[in-house]
Amino acid sequence: MNAIAKELARQAKKAGICEEWHGQLKLLTDKDAMIDMYIRGIDFCLSNDYPSNDYIREHFKGSMEKKGVYLDDEIMLSNPRRCVALGRTVGSVVVGGYGVCEVFVKHDSVLVISASGNAFVEIDMFDNSEVSVHTTECAKVHINRYGGRLTTDQRGDSVIKVVEKDKKTY
Repeated sequence: MNAIAKELARQAKKAGICEEWHGQLKLLTDKDAMIDMYIRGIDFCLSNDYPSNDYIREHFKGSMEKKGVYLDDEIMLSNPRRCVALGRTVGSVVVGGYGVCEVFVKHDSVLVISASGNAFVEIDMFDNSEVSVHTTECAKVHINRYGGRLTTDQRGDSVIKVVEKDKKTY
């Protein structure tokens, strides 16, 4: 496991990670801690396609899904805390009641996101992703759009706010 951490640290250094995070990354000893660090540093990871989808597929498939990270998967999630859709992930994310969810949609992923009740969903979308957002009741959805194709269907007293970032990434 230490070899994976060292390789990730080497790749992160090449991508411009700060010294503090580089040092932390080198010391990680298990996959769960590596996935947790990926999530904490999601802005760096998504901005730099770090690590590559091939690397993720080889070393983290089967471990990352329980933490809400998916690569080339078919998903149907109900009230998740987080969803990171990478590669060609397709599926749906349903958030209701007082649920709160973060969604990151990258590469060629395609998601249908439904929010109802008093739910709040934060979405960052990139690349060639496709996102379809449906809201009802008093749900609120905030979308940072760096790329991709977006369709929305807003009903009731729900709110969908789209911020066009006019750049490729964070």
